[in-house]
Amino acid sequence: MEMPVKSTRMCIRLVLSAWLLPVAVLAAEPGHPCATTSDPAQRLACYDAAFPPPPAVREAAATRAVKDFGLARPAAPLANPGQPAREVDPDRVEGRVTEVVHGGGGRRAVVLDNGQRWSVEAGSTGPIRAGDTVQLRKGALGAFLLRTEAGISLRARRVR
Repeated sequence: MEMPVKSTRMCIRLVLSAWLLPVAVLAAEPGHPCATTSDPAQRLACYDAAFPPPPAVREAAATRAVKDFGLARPAAPLANPGQPAREVDPDRVEGRVTEVVHGGGGRRAVVLDNGQRWSVEAGSTGPIRAGDTVQLRKGALGAFLLRTEAGISLRARRVR
């Protein structure tokens, strides 16, 4: 005995509906509560709280912050859970001068042992020699100051 075509179509629809319903319900549920957070920084903080990164990640972030000190950044840096602000965004770094390059107009470039290159503003006077230990600090309004061993502060700008 043959089934009418209309009944066959109805059976196929019923089977497909029964199969697709659980798939649709699963697709509507997020995999984790953090997935519904719209702000990227808050979503990352939520995931970091749920799945804390290992100590090596925190150490790498602190090393990167020192390496990038003085470079322009588009936004405030993100911190790993439990990481102090001074590790994420240090307010000063220290280094040993490996080279002083004198340029035109009274400008000097100072190369540090960590590879950073800083330009000392023209008109900023004070002795800087290879082998000196200097400290670079954040100043007002995004400026930076290079402090020599003699305690003299010179306006500086990160070049590389």
